[in-house]
Amino acid sequence: MKPTLAIIDIDIISGQDELAREALLENLNGDWGPFVTVLWVNWLRERADLRVVCLVKDLEHFDDFLVNTIRAVPGVGGTSALLAFDGMVRGEAVMDVSLLESLLDRRAAATVLVKSEPGKDREVYRALVELPPHQQVELVWVVKVFHSSEADLLVLLLGERSATLTGYVMSWIRTVPGVLDTQISTVQDWRIFGDTGDFIALTQRFPESAAKAKVP
Repeated sequence: MKPTLAIIDIDIISGQDELAREALLENLNGDWGPFVTVLWVNWLRERADLRVVCLVKDLEHFDDFLVNTIRAVPGVGGTSALLAFDGMVRGEAVMDVSLLESLLDRRAAATVLVKSEPGKDREVYRALVELPPHQQVELVWVVKVFHSSEADLLVLLLGERSATLTGYVMSWIRTVPGVLDTQISTVQDWRIFGDTGDFIALTQRFPESAAKAKVP
């Protein structure tokens, strides 16, 4: 089976933010070998919570990863995960993510949950994949999470300012025919775990050319 992209949101109990963050980062430095590759961890702006993004190469071990590495951390109040089995990742844009932990590049970032109208799922996905280039916003990925009750598609954006990303969502994503609703989560900080090879593997798993070729 091809690797699965997993986005894990972690609710942190109030007052235990630093304890939970440091313990989680220590756990994620462990060796998960061929089963899970952790790409990065985000601090979310609207709440003092965390988001772990990883490639899961064997879903049989995903529960162990969640329980032993994340949910066992003191201060974790709960977790929820989105799994993407299909979608598109833009190579140049996702390589820029590796710079976001550096002071050389502190651009704004946001993830957008997109609800699409049933029956228009392919049209919405195609429209998002084919959004034209924007001078101030990079579209990093559009991945499918149709099995989730929260969203049908997940979009990752980079830009110079959070206000620019919000404007982009309003003007370009929310106006796509078939989009019912969106929810934006802005990113405050990053801890990059993946190396260049891991990000290349991500783009090979969700290639932009293949995604556009198979959209009717």
